[in-house]
Amino acid sequence: MLTAPRALSTTALFVLLTLAPLGCHSRVSSGADVRTELVPVKGKVTYKGQPVSKGTVTFEPDDYGRPATGPIQSDGTFTLGTYKPGDGAVPGHHRITITETGIKSPRDALATKLASPAASGLSADVDAEHSEFPLEIH
Repeated sequence: MLTAPRALSTTALFVLLTLAPLGCHSRVSSGADVRTELVPVKGKVTYKGQPVSKGTVTFEPDDYGRPATGPIQSDGTFTLGTYKPGDGAVPGHHRITITETGIKSPRDALATKLASPAASGLSADVDAEHSEFPLEIH
């Protein structure tokens, strides 16, 4: 037979072991799918004044969040999506890449440059007041 102090400590231990995982689980799962508010982003890509008719535009945020991508349409326009097509990009500073354009340059130097966030020279500050970006490729 258990004495009162031992029964109390056994009960307390049982409660602690039963409830502790619930507390840990709720903290872990509450942050698992944190989505930042997105800003709708659109633009147009041109090369030598003419619309680029294919490719992909990617905005990579500097600080946090997932990259946003969007296909270039035949008229050069694009709309970005982070979680689903067209839902926008996280606010903040982004480095921009443009890939698979089909633009030919000597030794494909332009394609290599545009595919690298560090080398493309393209960037944008996305916020509610700045959400449309004309991108001229040089």
